[in-house]
Amino acid sequence: MKSVRQWMPAVLGLVLLLALLVAACAPAAAPTATPTKAPAAATTPQAASTAATQATPATKPTTAAQATPPAKATTVKFGSPGSVSDAGVYIAVEKGYFKELGLDVQVLPFQSGPTMIAPLAAGELDVAGGTISTALLNAIDRGVALKAVAGKGSSTKGFEFSQVNPRKDLADSGQIKEIKDLKGKKISCSSAKSGCESQVAYLLKRGGLTINDIELVAMAYPDMMAALANKAVDAAQLIEPTLSAAVEQGLAVVWDKGFSSDSYGGEYQAAILVYSEQFTKNVDAARRFMVGYVKGERDYNDAFAKGKNKSDIVNILIKYTAQKDPALYNKMQMPYLEPNGKNNMNSLQMDLDYFIQMGYYTGPVKKVDSIVDNQFADYAVQQLGAYK
Repeated sequence: MKSVRQWMPAVLGLVLLLALLVAACAPAAAPTATPTKAPAAATTPQAASTAATQATPATKPTTAAQATPPAKATTVKFGSPGSVSDAGVYIAVEKGYFKELGLDVQVLPFQSGPTMIAPLAAGELDVAGGTISTALLNAIDRGVALKAVAGKGSSTKGFEFSQVNPRKDLADSGQIKEIKDLKGKKISCSSAKSGCESQVAYLLKRGGLTINDIELVAMAYPDMMAALANKAVDAAQLIEPTLSAAVEQGLAVVWDKGFSSDSYGGEYQAAILVYSEQFTKNVDAARRFMVGYVKGERDYNDAFAKGKNKSDIVNILIKYTAQKDPALYNKMQMPYLEPNGKNNMNSLQMDLDYFIQMGYYTGPVKKVDSIVDNQFADYAVQQLGAYK
């Protein structure tokens, strides 16, 4: 009989063989989960822009300021006369464009552009919609670095939103048929020594008259309705939505002689967007505001030039302006909003020339180039691409 020592190698071999068989027959262990590697978060402006572009194809690349807005929204106070030409701001507020850019834009009401100059100079307003005026020029001469940074509303073919309109009874009776018939008449205007006065003056010039041949009466646009109804004025320099309201109520008529674009060589820029000195120095916020503003202007143009999402834009305008009847937006002469934010330098220069000619302004500014700053509009177009 073999000894235990002699059997030991065979026993050990058998044990090893059994262990291998057990291991082979055991259920396979569940594989260790390997997490799917998620795309790395965008850590640079370029990466953030790429991620945003892939998520939303219609959105153009943005800057770091847009992709990573401040944790706390920057408050921006915007002064507005309640004009339809402020649509770019209204739309950007309501559609959340400013909010996405880290801005809390507050719309504050004012009677006219010149009344906003003092608050702008004092830093109580950051941005305002207004006109080229002697008040603006005089503030600049005093060292307040206000800048016209973008266009805000123009009259041109198909968009004659700023007109001089005769009272209906005077037009119907034939008392006002030609421009020369305005001689000796009372014409209302939102403010004297401003863009609306020069608009009236250039209209009168076409009929061989000057501003001294009429009586100019300064009043707020809503007050012009009552003045026309009471026959306190004979004609009014009107903008939308007051213009259509006056026509609908039978107080004034649309008069092709009063189209402002005809007095300015095809396009009259009635309004400008102005930055305060403090806001201009806050370059990051000023750039982000302009991006949101231009996006709002483009939505407006899509609506009124292309018929895209028009009802949505009309609802926004109803909220912010005096024109509450949606049906009238199909009849109104809407302002033209330049979708790349550009200023019409020829039109602005004509207004400046008028102020100089009349002696309203005697300061050093002779060319509007010195008070216009297009860098913010140019920046917005760089980020959004040219409007098509």
